[in-house]
Amino acid sequence: MNIQCGFGKFKIIQSVSDKDELLVLSKWESLKHLFEASRIFMIDKRDAVFGVYLKKRECLEAINEMLKNIDYKDWDHLQVDQEQVFYRSNA
Repeated sequence: MNIQCGFGKFKIIQSVSDKDELLVLSKWESLKHLFEASRIFMIDKRDAVFGVYLKKRECLEAINEMLKNIDYKDWDHLQVDQEQVFYRSNA
C-alpha cells in the first residue's frame, strides 16, 4: 500500500516471514513524524530510504495518527494506492 500526504510518501509492505508484521518505508523526515527515531533504520543509503517494522495493529494506529495530523489544506494531497500482488502457489 502506498500513502502520500503533505508530510511524506509511505510504502507499507507485508513481511513474508510473519503475516502480522509490516514494513513501513519512507524518508527519515517523514518517518520521524510518526515513530521514535530509535526504531527507524536505514534501508538504502544511496536513495535515503528508511524503514520501521510494525505489527498490523500498531500500523493501523500510526495511520490513524497520520490522518489526525493532516492539515485541512493537505486533504487534497492525500492519496492511498493499493498494489495488487499475486503469489504463485505450487499446490
